[in-house]
Amino acid sequence: AAPTARSSSGVPEATAFRVDLPASRTARRIRAAARWLTMAVAVACGLAALLAPSSPRIGAALAAIGAVVLSFVGGRRATACRLAVDAEGQISAGGDGAEQPTAVRYCGRHLVCLQTPGGLLAIWPDSMSPSHWRRLLVACRWQSGRPADGRQAPSGLRTK
Repeated sequence: AAPTARSSSGVPEATAFRVDLPASRTARRIRAAARWLTMAVAVACGLAALLAPSSPRIGAALAAIGAVVLSFVGGRRATACRLAVDAEGQISAGGDGAEQPTAVRYCGRHLVCLQTPGGLLAIWPDSMSPSHWRRLLVACRWQSGRPADGRQAPSGLRTK
C-alpha cells in the first residue's frame, strides 16, 4: 500500500472532506416527539386547572400553552448547508461558498454541536455517510490542540 501524504500537523491528507448537510431525520423525529409531549403536558395542565381551579394550576396551564406555541414557532437556527474538514483538522461550516471556522461545543457518539457565527449547529450521524461521520468525530477530538509550550492539553468535557 502506498503511504498516505500527511500535513504538517500529522493528520493524513485523506481525512479532509467537504459534505453537504441534508436535514436530519433523527432531529425531525426528536422535535416532533418533543412537540407531542409538550402538547400532552399542556392538555394535562389544562384539565387539572378545569377540574380543580387554583392560581398555580392556571399558571401552569398558561405556561404549558406558551411552551406549545414556542415549540411550533421556528427559532433562530444556524444555517449551514456545507461542512468541511481540511487536512489540518479544522472544521468549517456555511453556505453559498462562505464557509467559516467553527468551534466544537459538544462531541458525542450520536451528536456533534458546533458553534458557528450564526449560532449553534447540531449535526446528527444521519446527515452524512458513516465514513464522513467518523472523520468528523476524529476532527472534533483532534481540535483540543496542545499548548504552545508542548505540554499535554487539559481534557475538557467534550473530550471525555
